[in-house]
Amino acid sequence: MIYRISVYLLKLFTKLYFRGSSIGRENMPSKGPCICVLNHNSIMDVFAIALVVKGRVHTMVKHTMFEVPLLKYWLRAVHMFPVVRNSSDQSAFTHAIDLLKRGEILFIAPEGTRKRYEGQQLRPRTGFVRLAHIIDCPVIPIAVWGTYEAMPPGQRLPSPVKIIVKVGQPIKLEKIELTPDKKHLLQQQADQTMEIVFNVVDEIDKERNKNSANDNQ
Repeated sequence: MIYRISVYLLKLFTKLYFRGSSIGRENMPSKGPCICVLNHNSIMDVFAIALVVKGRVHTMVKHTMFEVPLLKYWLRAVHMFPVVRNSSDQSAFTHAIDLLKRGEILFIAPEGTRKRYEGQQLRPRTGFVRLAHIIDCPVIPIAVWGTYEAMPPGQRLPSPVKIIVKVGQPIKLEKIELTPDKKHLLQQQADQTMEIVFNVVDEIDKERNKNSANDNQ
């Protein structure tokens, strides 16, 4: 009940305050197993996600958010779980495997942390690729646009700017053996997947700038 109410309120707020819109929502499944990967711009990304989810989803978030007394209860109630960034968090990885084996949908931001400035691209981590191979499930690229402008790092309150989310076609990664000598191939698949996301973000950016320029003429 808390999950459904939270998603509804986040979606409503995003549509009203940020004029949020989604593209390709038909590509979002209502059940898994599948892994959804998105570019990470701001804490407003969670508002953007609400625009496209259909059923129950689980989201991997940084462990420090669970150190806030009241917030941690809400995070768990909406199926978020902690991961220690910049480390090999085996506990979070194992939990993710268990969720996918149960047919759940998992959201991951492979960049690992928010961008410090607009347009920055961080090299994605390969955890989602490993999970996709272990479970043999598809990966769905999701491009989020506008959340950095809405609330960049250091800003206290969000600005009412347009937020757009585009869900891409599911990707079935070419099978790779999970051995130490194949690390570069895993990284290559992670890079290629996130490049799809970044390209869509650029396309939205160009289209928005074009429309803005036409409106000013």
